[in-house]
Amino acid sequence: MISKLASTTLMRLKQAAARVRSTPATIWVASSLIALVNRLIYTLTIACIPDLLQRVLHEPRSSNGVITAAFGVGGLVAGCSIGYISDRTQNRLVPQLVAAALYVVAGIVFFYAKHFHQIVAFRLILGAASSIADTMLFTTVADVYPANLLGFKMAVLFVFDNIGNMLGPLLGGKAYEKMGVGGIAIIAMGLGVAEFLLILIFVRNSLDIRQTLVTNATSSIATSATDLVVIESTIASRRPSTGDHPSKKPDTSVCSSCVSVLSSRGAPSDYDTSNLPASKPAIASSTSNAQSSLQVVRLLLQLPVIGPTVSIFVGTGMQSVIETVFPLRLYDKFGYSPGAIGIAFMIVGGVLILAMPAVGFINDSVISRHGERMRYYTIAIGVLVMFVSLSVTAVAGSYPVLIFGYALFSITSMLVVVPAQSAFGDYINSTGSQAMAQCYSLAWIAEGMANITLPPIASGLYALIGFLRMLLSMSAVLCTICAISVLAFPVHCYWRARQLE
Repeated sequence: MISKLASTTLMRLKQAAARVRSTPATIWVASSLIALVNRLIYTLTIACIPDLLQRVLHEPRSSNGVITAAFGVGGLVAGCSIGYISDRTQNRLVPQLVAAALYVVAGIVFFYAKHFHQIVAFRLILGAASSIADTMLFTTVADVYPANLLGFKMAVLFVFDNIGNMLGPLLGGKAYEKMGVGGIAIIAMGLGVAEFLLILIFVRNSLDIRQTLVTNATSSIATSATDLVVIESTIASRRPSTGDHPSKKPDTSVCSSCVSVLSSRGAPSDYDTSNLPASKPAIASSTSNAQSSLQVVRLLLQLPVIGPTVSIFVGTGMQSVIETVFPLRLYDKFGYSPGAIGIAFMIVGGVLILAMPAVGFINDSVISRHGERMRYYTIAIGVLVMFVSLSVTAVAGSYPVLIFGYALFSITSMLVVVPAQSAFGDYINSTGSQAMAQCYSLAWIAEGMANITLPPIASGLYALIGFLRMLLSMSAVLCTICAISVLAFPVHCYWRARQLE
């Protein structure tokens, strides 16, 4: 009797666990926690890098940029391959487990690091792990959630990301002061193991969840209004329209990218399943199945994708620049220790955490009211404000003003990065393509390229012309390029519409 009761209880627990692992909310929560761990591991070494390289290893100032570039190289290599592999195999779970395992390997390498090349190797592995993990966490959320809600979902991911950004430098700085390199390495290994177990226990392949929602929708057995919202927006290839007037058919000469992204202005009805298609159309400009061919180049040729990709390059690239030169600025101008530098990052991270939900909510509100095209104008406005914040940081002559400028930059960079990240998922969902992971791998390819090129340039210019002129010149050039790139799509659509009148 007891054994039968125990067996029944165990079976019910397994069923409950299976239900929990099969819900979009679980994917979102797990991805948020993974984002926290990713950023924690990455930022553990930010505060101690100047001391480790300059005081312990006696490396020149330019080596700080090389370390950041090594992270970008690892991320770029992984980013160029992981999206294609995931879409080809239709598996999101195994890449996440690989990323967690790589974090453990990176921690082991750093534990035994005694020379500069070993630190470079640590950063290469760390970059690959972060690239895989970040690509997958954004991809899995976009797999299971509707396009019109992606802004807020992405913002919450960035909240957890910035909790790690706030705590990592402080934790790493204190651990370095108390236990040296070995202490940071042990923390990194422990976090990698924790992430591996989290994924193994709670995370299911998001494409399986997506397919379940599709099956439930087509057989009309969805059990709740919430599921219907997820199903409709996740799998629905939107009805063709002009974007501003859903009742009108677009002229066949209108470019496919304009139609696909601007085809729906509002959120789908909670109960209307008439939009659910029998099959998904191929991605614009693609003539082969996304599962059997590489889509990254085709995606990058789409105007709705080019702007967000450049935006991520600029937003994350300038973040890497600040993370590289900000500790140097505090170290050179104010003589702060690694622990004190970590506190500065904690202050900035706290401000950003409070602001991030508002950024995501505002982004979704603007899109739902004025249509998808407003996303690109939002990014352009964010770029303008980001330049202002970088100018404040550049001219800051005191510690409070420097912190204020950095905090303002962190918030405004999210006005650029959050809409850009959600634009990828919205575009893929609107076209019905199965190249979601490849599209999100573009984000990490852009970030990897930014990490490879911009921090070495910044650290070199910092040594040659100083903090002020370096930051002003780089921010002016990059923000201008970003604004032009992101506005190209709405301007193109505007002129196409005028030609058809």
